[in-house]
Amino acid sequence: MHNIIYNNNMKKLTDEHKRKIGESRKRGFNFNCLICGNSFWRRPSAIKKGDNKFCSQKCYFTWQKGRKKSVEFIEKCKLGQQKRNANRILITPLNMRIRNSSELKKWREEIFKRDNWTCQKCNNRSKSNEYLRIEAHHIKPFAMFPELRFKIDNGITLCKKCHDKEPKGKQIWNIKKTL
Repeated sequence: MHNIIYNNNMKKLTDEHKRKIGESRKRGFNFNCLICGNSFWRRPSAIKKGDNKFCSQKCYFTWQKGRKKSVEFIEKCKLGQQKRNANRILITPLNMRIRNSSELKKWREEIFKRDNWTCQKCNNRSKSNEYLRIEAHHIKPFAMFPELRFKIDNGITLCKKCHDKEPKGKQIWNIKKTL
């Protein structure tokens, strides 16, 4: 189908007409950049926010470099950063920090080496032309037995398929009751 525009009388519009219609629908204004002097266009919502002084982030950062900041502004920024860091520590649970630790990565490597990078349930292993994802599995659950988290005896190498069959969530609570 062709991209032909017609007016109300069903007459084909010329390119000049199309351009004029487009211009009439375009709202906003052109501004000159305070740093480089380039002309740029901004829509009304950006103008309302005050985003009409610089043509790009590069020009904005160039302008920021030379500015002196007040002591109050610097203190306010530091306080905001401290609050964000405090919230980040509160948001990140202890288990997530442990799971991302180098100690757990070392534990995983030890498990893989001990089991020769082979799934201990199905005895599958990666081949040169076939990739098999292996994962280190805690025999006794990570969350319920914190004292056993980094014990080599509490780990086993499983492929992704076998690891997905292991109990999770509410099923784990039943394991703890039987232990």
